[in-house]
Amino acid sequence: MKNEDQKGLDPNWKKKISQMGKDTFQRQEMIKLGFWKPKGMDKDLVKKYQSHLDETSDLLSEKKKELTQLDKELEDINSIKELLSKIKAKRIKTSLESRKERKKETHEKKQLKLSLDRERRLIKPPFLGEGVSSRLKFSGEDIEKLNSLNLPVLKDLNDLSLLIDIEPAKISWLCFHQLASSCDHYHRFSIPKRTGKPRIISSPKPKLRKAQEVINREILSILTPEKEATAFIKKTNIKHNADLHANKGMVIRIDLSDFFFSITFKRVRGFFISLGYSPGIATVLGLLCTDSNRKKISYRGEDWYVAEGERRLPQGSPASPALSNLISRRMDRRIRNYLNKIDPDWTYSRYADDLAFSHPSKEIDITKVISCTNKIIPDEGFSINTKKTIIMRRPYRQMITGLILNDKEVRIPRSYLKKVRAMIHSADKLTKEGKVPENIEEIKGKLSFIRMIMPEQEKKLRKNNSWLYSLN
Repeated sequence: MKNEDQKGLDPNWKKKISQMGKDTFQRQEMIKLGFWKPKGMDKDLVKKYQSHLDETSDLLSEKKKELTQLDKELEDINSIKELLSKIKAKRIKTSLESRKERKKETHEKKQLKLSLDRERRLIKPPFLGEGVSSRLKFSGEDIEKLNSLNLPVLKDLNDLSLLIDIEPAKISWLCFHQLASSCDHYHRFSIPKRTGKPRIISSPKPKLRKAQEVINREILSILTPEKEATAFIKKTNIKHNADLHANKGMVIRIDLSDFFFSITFKRVRGFFISLGYSPGIATVLGLLCTDSNRKKISYRGEDWYVAEGERRLPQGSPASPALSNLISRRMDRRIRNYLNKIDPDWTYSRYADDLAFSHPSKEIDITKVISCTNKIIPDEGFSINTKKTIIMRRPYRQMITGLILNDKEVRIPRSYLKKVRAMIHSADKLTKEGKVPENIEEIKGKLSFIRMIMPEQEKKLRKNNSWLYSLN
C-alpha cells in the first residue's frame, strides 16, 4: 500500500510545493489519490478542474522560471551599473587629477611668463613716467656708428647697469618721471647772480651723481665739442677764451638767457639718438641727465616734491656742462661757417652762455653778425638776453668773462685787484693779533684766480704778507 501510494505521488512534488504552496499541493494530491472528494462535484468536473489546475501549475512554473531569469538578468544589470559607476568614478578621479595637473602646469607657465615679463620690463621698461615714455623702443641702435665713435654699445638696462654699476631696478627708480614725488634725487639751493637774482643749483644725490659721472666719463667726454666752445674743457679756462679776442678793434658780447634751462629732455634724448643709441636707451640716458625744477610742499604731514615745468639740464649735474657743449655744436658750427663766409677775420668763441665776436678793425660793419646771431641762435633752441648784448670798440674798454682785452695780454680789472688787496690787508691785521680771518677761503680762491690770469701780480700780493705763503 505504501509503495502504491509512492508510485502515485508526483515525482516533482518538491518543486510543485515550492511553486503552489504546501496546502494547495496537499489538497491537489488528496483529490488526485482519492482521499478527498469535494462535496457537490462529480468526477468529470473534478478531473476537469484537476486538469485546469495542472495547467495552471505548469504555467506558474514557467512564469517562475522567467522571473528567476529576470532576477538573474537584473543582478547582471546591477553588476553592470556598479561597474559603470566604478568606471565613472575612476574617470572622474582621472579627470580631476588631470585637471589639477593642467591647472598646476598652467599656473607654472603663467608664473614663468610673469617672471620673464618682469625681467623684460626690468631691462626694457615700457613706461617711465607720463610725457616721457613715447619712445621707449629698445631696438634700432646703430652699432657701427657707436663703434666708430668709440662709444659703449648699450642695448638695454642690463648693459647700462654693467656700465654704471647700478642695478636695473635702481636705474628705473632714478630716472622715473613723476609729477609729484615723496623723494627728490637732488639737493636744491640758490645762489645770487651778479644781478642779485637767485640762480637755482640742483646737486644730484650720491646714487644719481654716480650715474651722471659715469655717463660723462664713458660717453660725453669721448666726444669733442666744436673748437669755439672754451668752457668746461680740460686744460682751458677763461683766460684761453679771452686771449682769442685780445687787442682787437671790435668786440661784441652776446649773452644767452637760461642756457642750461633751454636744453630740454627731448633735446637731450635726441642728442643720444643722434649718436646711434636706440630711442629706449636714449630716453633712459636723457632722464638720468635731466629733471624738472621741483617745489617742496607739505600735504597731510608728508613732504612732496612737485614738478614745475618740463625736464631740463640741471645746473649742478656733472653731466650738464659736457651736454651743453655737445648739444650746442651745430649752433657753433653754423655761426663759424657764416662768419667765415662773410669775413674770415672774424673770431668767434663761446664760453658756456657767453658768446664773443671780435675783429681787428674797429670800423667793421657788424650788421651781418648781429643779423646772423639773431637768426641762428633762436633757430637752435636758445634765446638772446638782449639787455646784455654789448658792442665794444677801441679805445673804449673791452671786457668778456670779467677780463680786460684792450692790451696784448688780458688782465684783471684794477678794481678787482684793489678789492683783494684790501681783503689781504684786513686779514693781515687779524693774523698779527693772533686771530684767524673768517674769509681765509675766499682769499685763497681769489689768489688762485689772479695767479691763473696774472701770476706776477699774485706774487706781488703775497710778497709783503708772509702768512699768505702758507696758503695753498
